[in-house]
Amino acid sequence: MLLLSIIYLVSWFNTEMSVPSLIDGWDHMRSYIVGNPEIKGSSFFPPSFIVSDIRLYAKAMFETIEMAVVALFLSIAVGFPLSLVASRNILKILIPGRGWIARGLRRSIYSSAMLVANVFRSINEIVWALLFVSAVGLGPMAGILALGVHTSGVLCKLLAEGNEAIDPGPVEALTATGASFPKIIVYAVLPQTMPHFVSMVLYRFESDVRSASILGFVGAGGIGFYLFDKVRAFENADVTTIIFIIVVTVWLIDRLSAVIRKKFI
Repeated sequence: MLLLSIIYLVSWFNTEMSVPSLIDGWDHMRSYIVGNPEIKGSSFFPPSFIVSDIRLYAKAMFETIEMAVVALFLSIAVGFPLSLVASRNILKILIPGRGWIARGLRRSIYSSAMLVANVFRSINEIVWALLFVSAVGLGPMAGILALGVHTSGVLCKLLAEGNEAIDPGPVEALTATGASFPKIIVYAVLPQTMPHFVSMVLYRFESDVRSASILGFVGAGGIGFYLFDKVRAFENADVTTIIFIIVVTVWLIDRLSAVIRKKFI
């Protein structure tokens, strides 16, 4: 406990955190939110209620959801197989044996899989989006690829942890019968990891929707394009409208996720 307190205090002072600074700057924050009375739309409240603009933002939000959906399937296609070879217990099924060749091969595959996953998830989605915008141009495709790469690395890590926490009994029973590797995965591993799999996939989908909402800042499509445009133009009433649409969308997705979780978990 003492060590944690020391780490916290050192981090607090090294990052120049200051409660008085926040209190002193509160008036500036309030002024920014209130806006300039002489400039129309500079205040965050009330939000903009222009129907044509709301329709435009809603359409862009739907495009953002579509980006997250496509990216999720791409990330599962990459992250799930990668998680199998990033799990030590699964590798022992795939490459049995206690000899130095088997151990070395398992260690090499595991290290390579974790390296790929760490690279994918360590680089922020916006950085990936900048790279893919330079490759495929502006638009949703760059955002989808950025989300897909980053999320595949995150899913690999999360799913691998779930794989390594399974009960080895069913695996050992099927292995003793001479079952093949795919059968062991389907009948012994997946039934145990499915609740964890569903939970992690739904969590990442919610995260991808939120992340996709800001990828438009770098030209990667979605509602983030309009959010960045309005923030840059100080059209804060529209900013509030866009934020409200994002919040409501994420809330609805969270409710839907809760229903799906009840069926699988």
